[in-house]
Amino acid sequence: MTTRELGEWLAYTKYFQAIPDSWAETGLMTSAIMAPHCKPGRAPKASDFNPVETPPQHQTQAREVILDLRQQLGLD
Repeated sequence: MTTRELGEWLAYTKYFQAIPDSWAETGLMTSAIMAPHCKPGRAPKASDFNPVETPPQHQTQAREVILDLRQQLGLD
C-alpha cells in the first residue's frame, strides 16, 4: 500500500464511513455475554478484550498479565 492510498483510506474512514473494528465488536459482544456471570460491578469492559499494545516479552510478564486479567474479572 502506498502512502497516498493509505491517506485516501484514512480520509474515507474519517469523513465518510468508518471501517468496522472487529476487535471492538468482539470485545463488546464478549463483555455482554460475560456480564451476567460476573459479580455486580465487576463486569468486564469491551476494551478488556482488545489485545495489549506491547506483548509480554518474558514468561513472568505474561503471568502478570494473566493474573491481572483474572483479578479484573473477579476470578480470584
